[in-house]
Amino acid sequence: MSEVTTEQIQPVAKPTVISELQKVIRGYLDKHTRISLNGLSKRCTVSEPTLRRIMNGQVKTTPTLTTVVDILSTINKEGNIRTLADMYPGPLAEVLSEGFSIFEAEELDYVYNQKLNEVLKDETSYLIYKLAANRCGLAQSKIRELFGLVGEEKIYNLKKEDLLEEKIERGQVHYHAKIVGFSLDHKLFVKNFKSVANFIKTGTQTGPKTNLYYNFSESVNEQGRREILRLQKEALRKIAKILDDERFAGDIPLFVLSAVDDMDSTGTIPGSVLQ
Repeated sequence: MSEVTTEQIQPVAKPTVISELQKVIRGYLDKHTRISLNGLSKRCTVSEPTLRRIMNGQVKTTPTLTTVVDILSTINKEGNIRTLADMYPGPLAEVLSEGFSIFEAEELDYVYNQKLNEVLKDETSYLIYKLAANRCGLAQSKIRELFGLVGEEKIYNLKKEDLLEEKIERGQVHYHAKIVGFSLDHKLFVKNFKSVANFIKTGTQTGPKTNLYYNFSESVNEQGRREILRLQKEALRKIAKILDDERFAGDIPLFVLSAVDDMDSTGTIPGSVLQ
């Protein structure tokens, strides 16, 4: 019977997001021998230098949720977040679940769509599509009222891209988004956040106040930061359930803005693609 020394025992490396992405990318390139890393980059929005750093293990922090989703959706030609999480149990599924943790997975499906990333870079197109993604859609008369001729032009472009469907409801044309639950590149988050904020009217209201406008800032310790994040996520989960509950379906368009930022630009961005 041979003796096993401690030097002969090699610890098994625990899978990480980086190692799992390396495996996925390597498997794809091995299967598609005519496609290079640069070719894969052109198929998704992740740059070749970023893909190369991932493959060489030179990434200092966990890739953003957008990067993970973009790579997986491109390679698998699948944009449904829940499906992607089921396909990659382990670190990748954990990243996806954490990024979409404010939503109940069994109730809401979110889709990452590269076409939307391109088309909704424009502020007016983004606002129109967000409104069209509501249950009641967006009335043609409302488009003219809110956005004028520019709005009609954006509607034409969105229909041309096959992102909107047109229905006659209550005697007038309504537009509905074909992709209701969607996520976008985290780089668009601040721009889209500003678009919605600029769209909000804070003028003097006659009658009872129906809107809320708050902006808090203060220095806190780590425990305080974590507690605020926990409370914010809990509130958003409850709001998401209300928005998805048919009992509360109506024709009042409602925007809910949420952002908690500790000014740390080096951290990951777990949930910012939900827009």
